[in-house]
Amino acid sequence: MTMTINKSYLAGALVFVCASILTSSTGFSHHGVTGQFDLDQNVTVTGTVNRVRFVNPHGYVYFKVINEAGEEEQWRCELRSGSLLKRRGWTEEMFALGTKITVNGSPDRRDSKTCYAHTITFADGKIVNRRDSLNDAGQVVSGERELKREDGTPNLEGNWTEPPRGRGRGRGARPPRYVMTQIAREEGVNYTEADNPRFMCEPTNIILDYNFDQMVNKFEQSETKIVITYGFMDVVRTIHLDGEFPETIEPSVTGYSVGKWEGDTLVVRTKGFGPGFLQAPGGRPGPAIRHGEQMEITERFYLNEAGNELKREYTVVDPVYLAQPHTHQNTSVLTSDPFLEYDCDDLTVDKYAE
Repeated sequence: MTMTINKSYLAGALVFVCASILTSSTGFSHHGVTGQFDLDQNVTVTGTVNRVRFVNPHGYVYFKVINEAGEEEQWRCELRSGSLLKRRGWTEEMFALGTKITVNGSPDRRDSKTCYAHTITFADGKIVNRRDSLNDAGQVVSGERELKREDGTPNLEGNWTEPPRGRGRGRGARPPRYVMTQIAREEGVNYTEADNPRFMCEPTNIILDYNFDQMVNKFEQSETKIVITYGFMDVVRTIHLDGEFPETIEPSVTGYSVGKWEGDTLVVRTKGFGPGFLQAPGGRPGPAIRHGEQMEITERFYLNEAGNELKREYTVVDPVYLAQPHTHQNTSVLTSDPFLEYDCDDLTVDKYAE
């Protein structure tokens, strides 16, 4: 029997097959990230390690979790390949039986008890990011981590702190004084040290508190957001990378932040602030300086070539209280120091007690 094949049909079939192969290959190459895990979502879970496997193509840490109902659940979170983990200085001893860990990651699309680990926080407060390199003591090695994430953006994850004076990099000059409007000058004299938010264990603003007293700030990063937890007053900011400002914003100390990557620079615009202080009474010399709901702040974050210094440039605009925009910058350095919650003790009641 003779089989006749239509040439047009054959050509179409070959195109379909080639396209299928390319599609399958592309899908497979990203299966471990976008295929299996929803990187637009975030999950944080705490438990006790009961197993770890440094295998290829992906390692896993397994841990027991007590859910809200008080029941024990078995979880696992994906790490990088076992070979790469070992080259980066990771060891299975880090995850010894009974080790307490908190994993921040992205959930599996089908398995509610599986995640893609972004950061792992240990009981002593040490945070290890997915791409970090570790030394023989198990500490993060600054400047030897991957500088880019899977999506091609700079890797800002980690713990950052202001460098001490005298390290060459320096803490830089003090910010310039605010240029106040007449309203700001008139209002400023009405406040005393008793009105300082810090004395009531409350944050002041996202500019001043960012590098206060060399506290450690924690950056957590995904494709859709960056969460910054300040070491001072436990301020938590979310920078939204996947949209614009909503029509209505509930006023707050942190406002609502929208970020966009311009090359390797993260440009963040924030508005939606509640009324507060730019300069609190009892701080720097001079009167207190208020800000209003019309204040807007623009920040630019970028890394140095080694990836161990994070520069932030900022501009504050407030048409009511500032006669001109206020611009300054500061630098943070990557640190292996743990992030600690801010244990603030309100001393306003017994401040003058004998």
